This record gives sequence, structure tokens and C-alpha cells, in this order.
Amino acid sequence: MLLFCRFPTYLLATTSAVAIALAMRMTLALPLVASRSLAPEQVNAIASQTTVIIGQGLQEGDIEARQEWNPGSGVIVARDGNTYSVLTALHVVRTREVVYGVRTSDGTVHQVDDVDTQSNIIPLGEEQGEFGETIEGLDLAIVTFNSTQDYPIAVMGDSNHIDRGEPIYISGWPNPEDDSARRVREFREGNLTDIANPPSDDGGYSLLYTNETRRGMSGGPVFTQDGELVGIHGRGRAQEDGYCVDPELSQNNSCGIQTLHFIDRVQREQLALSFAQPPVDPEAIAHGMTNMEQADTIEDIYKDFTFLRSLLRDGPSGGCSSLLLGESCN
Repeated sequence: MLLFCRFPTYLLATTSAVAIALAMRMTLALPLVASRSLAPEQVNAIASQTTVIIGQGLQEGDIEARQEWNPGSGVIVARDGNTYSVLTALHVVRTREVVYGVRTSDGTVHQVDDVDTQSNIIPLGEEQGEFGETIEGLDLAIVTFNSTQDYPIAVMGDSNHIDRGEPIYISGWPNPEDDSARRVREFREGNLTDIANPPSDDGGYSLLYTNETRRGMSGGPVFTQDGELVGIHGRGRAQEDGYCVDPELSQNNSCGIQTLHFIDRVQREQLALSFAQPPVDPEAIAHGMTNMEQADTIEDIYKDFTFLRSLLRDGPSGGCSSLLLGESCN
């Protein structure tokens, strides 16, 4: 028997780091619905529609000055009216009190104000050390943005129902090898190697898979062959002393955080979220197949993410709601 609960729609107090009000219904158990395996290209179509790229907003001169800029990935997991919730890695949005942009599959970049309010980014872990060397809790964060458009939501899966050796798919927006402004979403195929129990003390990592990943794919979704979301990718293969879960296994495996642990944290913090349930909607697959070329390529990411933010404390006082590199603000 499935259990459902409705939480009040007023602000639910939690710790100061994760206080948030999302007036939505939370499902306390995932239904056991028989799914069907999809072809990799069908899973890719779902990934194309639900994977987003997340980065800080750029200002005029940032690129010319070669400012460090490392966008990451995320996946849309819930909607309440015009408010969408994106799940990503905490280290993707570690810089606070700036304005971020979330680029969706239709090419729109939605601004996320983390200056006037900190409720639009909800960390589910806490970085430790001067440079965030370790993470206490989960290396996850919820990012919300507003839009009247209809965007597909990833179907929440259950990693308890996948076995070692089964296909696993990672979607994300890797950084190019050079300073190219062009970005292309990548879909990496691999297999589940292991599920660690208990999860790592550093970030809550527990999924290990053979998929090769690159920088910029952190925060991206981990899908099963049913097209269901079971994890968030966070770290690639071990480099020197950097590894997750196990140093030996990490030599040949990337790793992520199970969405089951995310759901458990949502329950404990009483963050009311409504998740899309299996199976995957065939219409979402069909739309993803026809829209993939537009969704998966950004010709000039600097142009897309260069918006002058009147929200920023160090920005001009209005008059320029959008600036591209080289333009002046009058």
C-alpha cells in the first residue's frame, strides 16, 4: 500500500541553510510500476529535454579578462505552478550571493537570484574546509527558477531495482578542451559497477559506474535503461588522492549520489516536492527526438550567460537588463 502525505503550504522551518517554502505535495513512497527497457536513443531523448546547464551570470569584460568560469549540469525534477526545481551537485553552485542562469532545452536562460534571497538555492550538504575539500551530508542542491513554459520533468526511479552490470546513462554539459564558446550536451553510456552501502561520508556518494565523464557534467542526471532518474553525477574517475567511495574502485569508475538519499533528505527536512512517477511518457520521448538538435547545442554560451544583473550588489543601478560582451551600459 502506498502512503501519501500532504504538508502545509506555509513556510516549513528547517535549519537556516535549508529553510524553504515549496507549496507542493510530497510523495512519500515511489510506486512499484513495471517499466520497460528503452533504446539508448530514447533515454537520450528524455535526457535532452530534462538536462539543464547551470552557471553564474557573466558581466561585460569577464571573458576578455579570462575570469574563471565553470558551469555545471542539472536535471529538472519537480514543478509547482510556474516554479521549477532543478537537482544538481552542491559544488556546482558553491558560490553564493550571485545570480545564476539555468539554461533549459528550449534555449532560454532563466535567472536565479541568490542575492536578494537565498531561498532559490537550497543546499543539502555543507562544504568543509577553506576550499570545500569535503562535503558533510549530500553533494546536492535544489535550484528553483520561474517560467510559464512547459518543461518535461525527469521520472523518479528506484536504484534498489537495478543490478550490477545493468546499463547506466549520464547526461551533461562538459567543458570544451579549449576556450571555445560552443557547448554540446553529451550522453555517456556505461554500466553500473556497484552501489556502496553505507554511502561515502564525503558527499553521500554511493553509485559507481563505468561511464567516462568530463568536467562540467557534474550535477547531471544518471538514468537507467528505463529512462528513470536514479542518481546525480558528481565526480569522475580518481585523480591522484581524489576519489569517491573507494580508492581502488574509483580508478576505473565515476560516481554519483542516489536519488533515494535525496528523497529521504527531502522527507526529513519536510521539503514538499511532487515527483513524476514511472513509466516515462512516450510523448516526452517523441518530443525529445525531434527537438534534440536545438536542445543540445549552444553556439555561444558566453553570449547566453552574459546578462547584466541589477540584482547584483556590485552591478550598475539599472538601465541595462541584458548586456552582451563588448556592449556599453548607458
